[in-house]
Amino acid sequence: MKLSPRAYAILWDAHAWAGVLSSLVLFVTFFLGAFALFAEELSPWQEPTFRAPIAVSEAEAVRLAQRIADAEAPSRPAWFGISLPTDEEPWLRLWRMSPDGSIKPLWVDPVSGRELGERSDLGEFLNAMHFLEPLPGGKHVTGIASAVLVLLVGTGLLLQLGRMVRELVQFRPGAALRVFWSDAHKVIGVVSAPFLLVFGLTGGILWLDDGFEPAVVATSLDGDSKAKERAVDWPSPPAPSGRAAGAPDLARALELAKQRFPRSEHHWFFFDNLGDEKGLVHLPGESEGTLHAFTHVRVSREGAVVWERETGGASAYTRVMDPLFGLHFATWAGFPAKVLYAVLALLCAFGILAGNLLWLERRRAKQPGRFDRVLARLTSGACAGLALAVAAVFAANQLLPATLADRPRWEHAAFHAAWALAVGSAFLDRSAALHARRLLLLSSGVLLAVPLIDAVRTGRLPFASGSSFVLATEVGLVALALMLAGAARAIRRLQRPAPSTSPAAVDREAPAPVPT
Repeated sequence: MKLSPRAYAILWDAHAWAGVLSSLVLFVTFFLGAFALFAEELSPWQEPTFRAPIAVSEAEAVRLAQRIADAEAPSRPAWFGISLPTDEEPWLRLWRMSPDGSIKPLWVDPVSGRELGERSDLGEFLNAMHFLEPLPGGKHVTGIASAVLVLLVGTGLLLQLGRMVRELVQFRPGAALRVFWSDAHKVIGVVSAPFLLVFGLTGGILWLDDGFEPAVVATSLDGDSKAKERAVDWPSPPAPSGRAAGAPDLARALELAKQRFPRSEHHWFFFDNLGDEKGLVHLPGESEGTLHAFTHVRVSREGAVVWERETGGASAYTRVMDPLFGLHFATWAGFPAKVLYAVLALLCAFGILAGNLLWLERRRAKQPGRFDRVLARLTSGACAGLALAVAAVFAANQLLPATLADRPRWEHAAFHAAWALAVGSAFLDRSAALHARRLLLLSSGVLLAVPLIDAVRTGRLPFASGSSFVLATEVGLVALALMLAGAARAIRRLQRPAPSTSPAAVDREAPAPVPT
């Protein structure tokens, strides 16, 4: 089956324009998605103190958490959280809500009970940047880009009707640049289409769910907040009574949660109206190996279960949304599956980049306009510069003092400054390709140096920390550095002109030129 020339031209234009307009945002989401998958596993890397094993038993940690909750109760916070030590984070963690609604995390030594203040949030920051959350309106931009991604996958597959099998194995690295990037874009697009579709659909739906919930409640549910709570199977905690009381019994609450959901791991205590007579403690649970990963139990001050939710929930909404959440965030996956996710994410990022470079090569054959020149600079600075920004935040994590006040903010500043510098300098360089090559080489060098700096700081040999989490991070950083160095070398080779008379240099399947 083949499309008519007119249908093919319409689909081509839709695919090309939608792709080029969303390409930079999609590149960011997939490139940083490879790091977001390991937000928890990066904790021992970003904080060397976390590389020690858990120093206290669960019962001792719960007793310390109880003392912290009892001390916090007189201040009667509307919300407060404590997490128990885990393999990735062997300290207790506290979450306090500021008057402006922001949540400030602090760490507590589980042996001494001493508060240690803020530490690096490298993994969580890269996870947030995957959604562009730290940037104004960034979450909505990535949500729209996810919806556009579904359109790109659909139009891309339609464009390959009748030729998919042939072009799946057609790769001509010795051909002209336009043919090379066309082949790379098609092969990667076809191979990764299921992965792209899953992330486009789940990302778009999760964004719509979050962004349009108030409108749905106001219209479809006639503003009835209780109807919304029943639909999403998430009732609001009771309003505070105004009468002071102590904290719930955490040992009892944890015992009840384990009895109800023995297959779930329970590491968190989240308090609603702590210090009030109607205060509750919420214990989320998580199971590996399933898309329905989360359980929930709320326990009153008197030690009674007042609400619980099994995996999958009790409504059609939760039975649909929980698997979508699990697919997007890989909550079902063990470490090997996460590595596969990360490789596919980087492959998709390269496929998106290949699409941009294909656009630019096709335009170069004619007279490129101002839009094309700006796109070339942005592709160079934003994409290669993102690698430099990641290298900068890993380097800042190593070089900034551990006790520096507002240390997370300084790490974030290093990331943003490096990325902004890369994008800005792209408009000053005479060649976008050479600029990208320099950025990639610099990023590669910094990433290779980071494990060596960590080894010197901690007084050990590289790749000999004794922590599987740190070893995996070191191997990942070195692999990424080598990949970036290989990309820089490929740019140099691709700048050499290919013989235009070669049969391989003719893109026989190219559609009509994209209109200017």
